[in-house]
Amino acid sequence: MRIGIVGTRGIPAAYGGFETFVEEISTRLVSTSNISVVVYCDKNSWSEDNYKGVKLRFISTTKSNSPILFYFLSVWLSVKESDIVLIAGSAGSLFYKLKFLLKRNVFIIVNTDGIEHKRSKWSFLKRNFVHFVENFAIKNSDLIVADSRAIKRYWEDRYPGLNKSKIITIEYGANVLLEAKADYLDEYNLVPDNYFLVVARLEPENNIHIIIEGYKKSKSQIPLIIVGSTSANTAYISQLKVQLTAGVKFIGGVYEKDKLSSLRFYAKAYFHGHSVGGTNPSLLEAMGAGNLIIAHDNEFNREVTDNNAFFFKNSSECAMRIVEFDKLSVNELNQIKSIHKLRIQDYYNWERITSKYVQIFESIANLGKLSKEV
Repeated sequence: MRIGIVGTRGIPAAYGGFETFVEEISTRLVSTSNISVVVYCDKNSWSEDNYKGVKLRFISTTKSNSPILFYFLSVWLSVKESDIVLIAGSAGSLFYKLKFLLKRNVFIIVNTDGIEHKRSKWSFLKRNFVHFVENFAIKNSDLIVADSRAIKRYWEDRYPGLNKSKIITIEYGANVLLEAKADYLDEYNLVPDNYFLVVARLEPENNIHIIIEGYKKSKSQIPLIIVGSTSANTAYISQLKVQLTAGVKFIGGVYEKDKLSSLRFYAKAYFHGHSVGGTNPSLLEAMGAGNLIIAHDNEFNREVTDNNAFFFKNSSECAMRIVEFDKLSVNELNQIKSIHKLRIQDYYNWERITSKYVQIFESIANLGKLSKEV
């Protein structure tokens, strides 16, 4: 069975959650005897054409420079070479019909990620385009993977005529972090267990402005460290910079895995303001690091944490959660940390996530839905 994976910049992961997802499941899938995997990557994104048994196919352009061409070439090649194509994100749906042009009975699965058209970072025209491709993906994929139960419900409610068996839930995964080097903290003059942490793209739907205002209102003396690139010249980033106050520090993007793991591991608590995603990788990684979670109150974050977090909807509630958090005993804090790690270990682990994909692939094959071509 040949699986093609499209829609990321490639592996090994060096960018975001989708790349990590593809690396984690693809390297596990190839250990299954009857499955081979090809990941379609940005040109020159890796020095070899094989990574831990996963074949890498390099497209002649990059996703960031020419996204439409990247998706066209990736889908074209994957449809020609695969039995099942797993597409990360909805943009590739523009080219699903290529399978009919190529006369290939290929089964196309889309992982829609979150509710992209609700992201306020997009312009009006881009939001409408994103909405269009999401709609096209939902209606034209053979199978839709929602990354949380809440996302699955959203698609079912939005498309009531859609066959519900066409939508399944398979979450993202994470690893439990048992140790990390404290030396990395020296670069930022941080003391273990004596700073709050945010790791996020600096976009309105991630509610960094609410977190900063809540922090200011709480009058906490513990520094608030915000990891996220400030290089983009957006109105929202300018707004955040105006909000800067004593104790709040932007340290830019951190892309080294070990360094980011250390920042998470030694944080006193992790703020998660994301509001339009499903199973957010950053939240999972914070839980796997044993962070205490102070999260925006929405169905996605409640599902992931199983309601075991401090929730806020506005800056006043955020300030109250910080004050409540500071009153907890060490034993109470350690108990919550253990709950988070067990949630990752028992439910959001990559072995379980990969096994769910294997079950789906084998079900498709057993139903005779794959091409008979070799």
